[in-house]
Amino acid sequence: MSDLPQFVMTDQDYAILRGIAVARPSGERGYFDLLRHKLLRAQVVDAARIEPDVVTMNSQVLYRVGKGRWFEHRLVLGAAREVIGQTVSLRSLHGLALLGMRDEQEFTYDPEQGPVTVSAVLYQPQADDEGIDYGSARRWSAR
Repeated sequence: MSDLPQFVMTDQDYAILRGIAVARPSGERGYFDLLRHKLLRAQVVDAARIEPDVVTMNSQVLYRVGKGRWFEHRLVLGAAREVIGQTVSLRSLHGLALLGMRDEQEFTYDPEQGPVTVSAVLYQPQADDEGIDYGSARRWSAR
């Protein structure tokens, strides 16, 4: 599995991240650094070609942070779509870390908290052909 890219995301999800980057988010310490990392290391694919084991926007995912308990949340864009205990926002560090990860993948963005571990993608809109068209993305280049 070492030959797989660290993150795979749909062109629509990449466009969302790129839009957040252009807006220069403020918030949790380290968010912009993680966002930049994701944009520079993502393999971008057409939504119709994304594999069903990849976390995309609106995916239901079973994950944990560090050695903590397992959570089952839907990845949503922001606070307006959040439901306490049922969703995780892309605008949070955990939500951003999840986007583009695969089943059984670990990713450490903060050594103090430990790795984010995805156990399984339980539901993915693209796998069920329920994707929302957000438009296409241009590749982001760091300045």
